[in-house]
Amino acid sequence: MKTNRNWKTIAGWVLHGLIGGILLLAGSAKILGLFPPEQVAKLGLSVPIQVIGVGEVVSAILLLTPRAASLGVLLISGFWGGTIAFHMSKGETFVLQSVFLVLTWVGAYLRVPGTFASFADTLIERPIEGSKP
Repeated sequence: MKTNRNWKTIAGWVLHGLIGGILLLAGSAKILGLFPPEQVAKLGLSVPIQVIGVGEVVSAILLLTPRAASLGVLLISGFWGGTIAFHMSKGETFVLQSVFLVLTWVGAYLRVPGTFASFADTLIERPIEGSKP
């Protein structure tokens, strides 16, 4: 049973390493000004692109930090949700962002199972106080 748990943890780390690496690279490029200005103008972003880059880097660091992984999953889920909404509003495909969102969740399930512990409480039927069984 221990070996099974180790494989799950390793698979979760691999997925989170992939997601974290993508966000670190993309965020660093935005912070350092390597993101092409004409593409920023084409996207119509009113926020300085460096702010988005800082958010990506901080979220990736939190995801890859064991004690803060749950917060990282939350922030990165919000980030992917924002990118999906942004691409939907532009009429562009958002399949890649959706795949990254699912990979973030699968990695969390495998690496930090406690992230989804609150869902288990809502799935268990409990009698309401004062009601008859």
